Amino acid sequence: MDILKFGTDGWRAKIADTFTFPNVRRVACGLGTALARRKKSSLVFVGYDTRLFSERFARAAAEVLSAMGHRVVLASRLLPTPALSLAVKEKKADAGVMITASHNAGTYNGFKIKLPPGVSASTSFTSIVEKNIPAHAPAAGPGGAIRREDWLPLYLKAVGSKVDLPALRKSGLRVVVDSMHGVGERHFERLVSGGKTRVRTVAAERDVFFGGRQPEPVGANLGPLSRAVRDWKADVGFATDGDGDRVGMMDERGRFIDVHKLHALLLYHLWVRKGLRGAVVKTVSGTLMVERMAGKWGIPVFETPIGFKYIGAVMLEEDVLLGLEESGGIAVKGHLPERDGLLSALLLFEALAEMGKSAGEAVAFLQKEFGPFYSGRVDLENIPFDRQAAILDRITKSPPSRVAGRPVLAVQSLDGVKLKLEGGWLLLRASGTEPLLRLYAEASSPKEVRALLNAAKKLSTSGR
Repeated sequence: MDILKFGTDGWRAKIADTFTFPNVRRVACGLGTALARRKKSSLVFVGYDTRLFSERFARAAAEVLSAMGHRVVLASRLLPTPALSLAVKEKKADAGVMITASHNAGTYNGFKIKLPPGVSASTSFTSIVEKNIPAHAPAAGPGGAIRREDWLPLYLKAVGSKVDLPALRKSGLRVVVDSMHGVGERHFERLVSGGKTRVRTVAAERDVFFGGRQPEPVGANLGPLSRAVRDWKADVGFATDGDGDRVGMMDERGRFIDVHKLHALLLYHLWVRKGLRGAVVKTVSGTLMVERMAGKWGIPVFETPIGFKYIGAVMLEEDVLLGLEESGGIAVKGHLPERDGLLSALLLFEALAEMGKSAGEAVAFLQKEFGPFYSGRVDLENIPFDRQAAILDRITKSPPSRVAGRPVLAVQSLDGVKLKLEGGWLLLRASGTEPLLRLYAEASSPKEVRALLNAAKKLSTSGR
């Protein structure tokens, strides 16, 4: 019997290895039992992405939940994860299931759970689901009728209402969008086209293996976008991940812009240009640039462990303008307590259009006003879980006094161990799901970032 566990956002596994139809039915049964404790007959929405057999896995989950007495509505088409979350929120569903492995390679699939008001299920809830997963797959016996609905129009109307679409269409900028063969399809292009602005979409068609790329919008995976931006002489390039809840951006020279700069650009746009107000929630790996901006403008900042469910939890309790995570997830006030790649891209484009700048020019402006800051990350592979814990425990209890020549000002253990330095920081964190030790750093130059990461590698073995 496979032991099925939820990670930071759902259960994920390799297709035909652990992610199988029997195991999907087992997880659906665990969810059905957990929901029945709250309400005998819950309203559950089920969506799916472009991955191999996603529609069939979604149908299998829907059949089990229906047979358990829940009222189930199945998406009638491919759907971005935030579209499912919005449907849960707006149509008052009790839960949502999204069949997706997000940004993982095409050999994986997954099972995400969304709860009202469209937020990722908490660890406390997924723990209940796990405890109620049966040893054997339940048969999909007779249940209520499974209805079909298309939630995409509701979603596109909602994201379109959060920006000035007429102004975007008049901007005259040239944009390339890379949907990475995921659920982003041509949604950005269809919303923004129709005026002087020109939009070209690459990798818009469904490919269950994402054209051989991992559908994560980071520089290493965005060669096609970089080439298209340069060939078309575009002002900016955007990418969304496999299930449409993360964003990446490239400048007019086809250079990847790290997500921390996107966070700063959005905060500047929403606070200064649009006059919106609220706190900022960021993970421990978030940039000091946002902290510097928040300090200047008197914005409260909350810091959480890595994982958007922690950001979402704060957004449910506080008046939050932006929720920010370093892997490309951004949530915006008035929409969802959950990340949304399409809305993020639209708002970033709106920021460029209003500033009258290309992506590179906008980043240069922010670096001059609030920086400079640069970041980096490396993963140390083949580090067993027990060794990961031992390394972090040792550094927490006996931290170094200096790292790469910089004095350590403070030690934080919110998620892993973070060493706060003058003008920068270093974070060592266990993966949680893989034998990896993740090392993050931020400083005022790429050279200093490399020095910090090299010091972190030594620190991981020597403790000093």
